[in-house]
Amino acid sequence: MSVTCPLRVHPMRLFAARARRLVALPDHRPLTVAAAVLVAVVMAAFGAAAGSWVAARTAGALPGDAVLADLSRRACGVDAQPEVSREASPWTASRVYVSATIDMEWDAVQARQRYAAAGWSVSTLTIVNDFAIVLYPGDQTSTYVPSRFSRFTAQSRDLVVVVSGTAIASDVSVYLEVWSANTQVSRGLTLTGTILTLISGWLLTATLARRIRPTHPAHRTTVAALTSTALLVLATPTVALYSSLARVLFPHSDSGGPPPTVHDALLHGPYWPTTPTWLLPALTITGSLLTAVTLALAVSPQPKHTDRSASARERPR
Repeated sequence: MSVTCPLRVHPMRLFAARARRLVALPDHRPLTVAAAVLVAVVMAAFGAAAGSWVAARTAGALPGDAVLADLSRRACGVDAQPEVSREASPWTASRVYVSATIDMEWDAVQARQRYAAAGWSVSTLTIVNDFAIVLYPGDQTSTYVPSRFSRFTAQSRDLVVVVSGTAIASDVSVYLEVWSANTQVSRGLTLTGTILTLISGWLLTATLARRIRPTHPAHRTTVAALTSTALLVLATPTVALYSSLARVLFPHSDSGGPPPTVHDALLHGPYWPTTPTWLLPALTITGSLLTAVTLALAVSPQPKHTDRSASARERPR
């Protein structure tokens, strides 16, 4: 008696069989498996950077100088010419520092009320009364004067502003720290880029390994050497990108600073204090060029390799 499967099962089995052939390596030697894993891991790191870059495009842009002046005016309560400085970091999104000096008493409670009246979500107000040491260089003396530090956070839909003020005697300075709020899709886009490129890296390695397997040993050796070199060059950027990815996955509060990113590790400043600014970008560009050369060589048509000694033995006499 013959048993036939339902018709709807055959497409599923056919798809599963094709998927297995697609992801299968031509052999399971340790070097082949290790290469596939390393390529997938490295590609996933740069996929996380790509997802982080896309997520950054969905976040609100930092305001211009005119808007920053208005935010400073709302915090100070009077017109004051603020000083603006912008900071880019290899670990987080960019932020803006705004500072202004006023010659009158600053009321942090009223500043908080002005932001709340404008529709901002404001945090509780923190006030610390203390004493500061004032030095007089002329006669080398010092004295204690009363000081006050006040701070609160205001947040709109896509912007976070930390307002703080320091009053030492009659000197009053008001500071703002401004950054884009973390979006809900940021972590999802970063993880999506990581997973997609992880799978793509394995599929790419399996496909190229099957393609170059029947070619001449010299060709296979060249491709393997270039692959190893590219992986070594990209090792340092990969470590940095995974370190940043861990920060992205860790819970982050909007009021705790700009949201962490992955792609900024390759764009801004030295990632580690003891490394030069150009290290990660230079290694990334070099590794990308080596990868392009490797791919071009791997996909170029090559004559099939045949074992001549085996053919001679099988030739009829």
